[in-house]
Amino acid sequence: MEEILKFLPLDEKYEEIILFIWRIIKCTGVFIIIFTVIKLVCSKLFGKIIQKIETGERQRQFLTLKAIIYHTLQGINVALYAMNILYLFGIDVRPIIATAGVLGIAIGFGSKRLVEDILSGIMILLQGQIRVGDYVQIDGASGFVEKITLPLITIRSVDSGAVSFIRCGCIDTVKNFTIAFSYAFFPFEVAYKENVDIVCTSIKQAFKTLKNNPEYSPLILDDIEIFGLDEFKESSLLIKCRIKTQPKGQWTIKRAFNKIIKEQFEKDNIEIPFNQLVVTNV
Repeated sequence: MEEILKFLPLDEKYEEIILFIWRIIKCTGVFIIIFTVIKLVCSKLFGKIIQKIETGERQRQFLTLKAIIYHTLQGINVALYAMNILYLFGIDVRPIIATAGVLGIAIGFGSKRLVEDILSGIMILLQGQIRVGDYVQIDGASGFVEKITLPLITIRSVDSGAVSFIRCGCIDTVKNFTIAFSYAFFPFEVAYKENVDIVCTSIKQAFKTLKNNPEYSPLILDDIEIFGLDEFKESSLLIKCRIKTQPKGQWTIKRAFNKIIKEQFEKDNIEIPFNQLVVTNV
């Protein structure tokens, strides 16, 4: 551009203005090119990875990781562009860079926990331990995962609606109730006089009714497992069983099956014991 301006009959003042505008345009063009390259590389790279993944759960994990990497790279690009623009306006960026370096060192000494949280968050995302929408229990807090970032996991309690913010670096043990499949457990109590085999047959019939319901059959992954007589309680026999369901489908199946079991037990005259108070007048 400077060589071209030499051949134009312009005052020195106008040449400086044109050069200044040209430098801004050039700097902006480089910024746009880098912005586009980052966008294309992230889209194509993660697009190929996601295409090779069969499960939608793992796809969501890599989409989250893609968003984090993309925004980090674009943030660095914006910062470099801003420093170049300041330099063009005559603002010395060296003190800013030096100050940022000193602050970076100071923050580095005190950010051990933050680095630990970020690294742990990356591992959680890559390994697929926790995903948004999962029902988990972490450090005494249980509920649905609302948000996952590199340093923090946000969990909302089902009972109270309270939100828990848990640092990724503090997580030692995770109980995830909704990975791949879930189980709906049923501890049924019947009277001592009941025949256990007849009770099991009644439970199977109730499950058949549940399975034939088009509203609930998509949530059921396998036949019911009846473990039989599990315990002799004080005034009842405890019979346990479980149903394998889709992730997060156990609560729906549990409510529906409990209703069907009550109706089936009443139909088969199977007594469900409950506390009774008998008052006798003497």
